[in-house]
Amino acid sequence: MEDMVLKAQLDDITTVYVSAIAPETYAEYVEEDSLGGDTGYFVMRSLAKGDSTRFEILAKAPSFDAASDLFDMIVKGAKSANSAAR
Repeated sequence: MEDMVLKAQLDDITTVYVSAIAPETYAEYVEEDSLGGDTGYFVMRSLAKGDSTRFEILAKAPSFDAASDLFDMIVKGAKSANSAAR
C-alpha cells in the first residue's frame, strides 16, 4: 500500500502534515507513549525559523479519513485567520 500523505504550508514558517510515521520517528518525538503506539495517522507540524526546524505531533487518528478531517479543520482555520488579518 502506498503511504498517504497530506501537506499544507500555513504561513512562512508553519507546515502541517498528515502521515503514518516510522517507529523510530515516533520514539524520537513522543517522550511518553501517551498516544498508544506508532500505528495510525498523525497530524504533525513543523516550524522553521532560520536554520532550525521544530517538529511536533499535534494529534493521532485511527484512520486516514479521520486525520484528513482534522487536517482540513486546521488548514481552513488558518486560511480564515489569514484572510481576517488582511
